[in-house]
Amino acid sequence: MDFWLSYLTLASIYVLLGLSTNLLVGIAGIFSVSQAAVFGVGAYIVAYFLMNDLTSFLPALAIAALGCIALNILVTLPALRVAGDYFVVTSFGIQLLATAVFTNWTAGTGGANGLPGIPAPDLAGKALNSTSSVAALCVGAMLLGCLIFWLVMRAPFGRLLRAIREDEIAVAASGKSVLRAKVSAAALAGAFAGTAGGLYATFLSFIDPSSFDLDASILLLTMVVVGGARTLAGSIVGPFLLLALPQLLTLVAIPTTVAAAARQLLYGVLLISFMVFRPQGLAGEKL
Repeated sequence: MDFWLSYLTLASIYVLLGLSTNLLVGIAGIFSVSQAAVFGVGAYIVAYFLMNDLTSFLPALAIAALGCIALNILVTLPALRVAGDYFVVTSFGIQLLATAVFTNWTAGTGGANGLPGIPAPDLAGKALNSTSSVAALCVGAMLLGCLIFWLVMRAPFGRLLRAIREDEIAVAASGKSVLRAKVSAAALAGAFAGTAGGLYATFLSFIDPSSFDLDASILLLTMVVVGGARTLAGSIVGPFLLLALPQLLTLVAIPTTVAAAARQLLYGVLLISFMVFRPQGLAGEKL
């Protein structure tokens, strides 16, 4: 029972990350490979506030979300001065820089050893120590995130983002502010990623840089591509499916020393296969 609750909890957290990545990559057309870095910032902020007993869980989560909104905006503003492949390279550099900071800033992040002993989340002064209560919290956050994503996509702002993805020049010629729309999308994506980071830190009670490195960003992109970009369903299907695949690998008799490499190889094969044979993903819009 605890296994399924843990799987549901982790999948719910990654759905929030899927929404964040899908909003940038699938909806707005901003191909960023640095969302894992934003995810990590949210996790470390919540861990810092809770471990030092500065605030309770919800204020710490709100601060993390606001911090990630500000970070995504600061990163997006200069990066949007370049386009296409150059933006990918810029976001790639940001991800590598964040990983270096997470690994070497031992006073703030614990360095490569990570931060153990992060307190469990609490609501109304009551600690959520059971797996079922944390699962309910994460599922509730996932449902709220999905509702926000659904409402945004049906609002004029969502239609504007889709138009920018299709023809940015035409949108600018119509008098709409492309930069403002992209920055707003980055802000919302930052809120999703920051919230996911806070939930992730308190669920596992331990975080280290390996959870927020380039491999994590590639995993998020793979989830969006496999699940299906541009749709809410794709942001849900991808995380639930890809988090189940490592469990299938346990049924195969492979040495534990190559299990991690085999998982990354599987993710890479899936990413390439879907990009070539089914670019819309399992539940995405037909391209």
